[in-house]
Amino acid sequence: MTGRLQAVILAIVAAVTAMYRLFVTAGPEELPRRRQRVMSLSAFHADPAICAAIDAVEQVFIQDFKWSFRRLSYPQESGIDARAEILDNGWSTGRFLPMRIWPAPSEKDDSGNYLHQLERRSVDYWASHCLSVCVFLFDPDRHCVMWQWVNSESCSKSGEEWLLAVPSSNILDGSARLSFEEGISLDSELLLRSAFALDRFLMERIGHQTAIFIWDEWGDFSPIFCNLRVFLANSEPEMQVDYRIRARSLHELMTQLFPWARYSYAEPIKEYSGEVAVHVLEIEVRPEALAYLRAEEFLEVGYPEEQAPPSPESEGYITAEEEAAFWRGRGVSRGSDERDN
Repeated sequence: MTGRLQAVILAIVAAVTAMYRLFVTAGPEELPRRRQRVMSLSAFHADPAICAAIDAVEQVFIQDFKWSFRRLSYPQESGIDARAEILDNGWSTGRFLPMRIWPAPSEKDDSGNYLHQLERRSVDYWASHCLSVCVFLFDPDRHCVMWQWVNSESCSKSGEEWLLAVPSSNILDGSARLSFEEGISLDSELLLRSAFALDRFLMERIGHQTAIFIWDEWGDFSPIFCNLRVFLANSEPEMQVDYRIRARSLHELMTQLFPWARYSYAEPIKEYSGEVAVHVLEIEVRPEALAYLRAEEFLEVGYPEEQAPPSPESEGYITAEEEAAFWRGRGVSRGSDERDN
């Protein structure tokens, strides 16, 4: 990208964020109090060992697999650190891989498998949301990454935690690509559920407000959509993803990557130097996705403490007080024999 083009794009970003401050307002409803955490989407692991592990996995998926790789902000309730988008010769497929990435532990079992401890909370979350998760362990001494799917065969319970046995022979390299392609679901409903579960924090972060997504588009006949920037209330992007994905249209890509989002154009598409077109989108969380967040909150917190509703009175029913008043009006005390005459 030329210096002049870069300057133009930065000017667009500045104008859009200024406009954003004018129209961003809270909706008539607010998400539950737990949802109002102010956390940056750019908050990632601070542990250098974990960062090195994520870097090593990202390198293989981008350079060897030629897929896209998106780091998720930390901490995630899902316990997922990143997601890889399956690409077919650079083209978007709508299929993705949830990833847990960690340094390799020193502990091994009798078969030489690495034993990685999983939090019960994370395993329960993956199971309840039907997430097919793969764990990756980076061994800096061997300069390699091992991987294993999380399932009933690979996990064993240890007290309140789970232990995942990761074979030292499961090396992450170009030859492992077919294993992931075959292991990732083709079911559109399952992929949609997984997309909601993985982007839950992003949806919560936007809430009833509006975000700005900016995409760069390169090429004419088979456009490549690159360099996603996500803006919320700040003048600097809170999230940047170095995507390079071919798609027939940006709409196709948005519905595959962010199916929970409803978007419109914040301004006309601008083209510069015949090289790049800049798409500035105004993003809202779909009503269905907001309902999903509320349902998730309800399921996690449990049924609220409420009093039982009163039973409706049947037709013709009178209270004891009304009956006493009736007999008093007739000059008869309740229980008197005269009432029976």
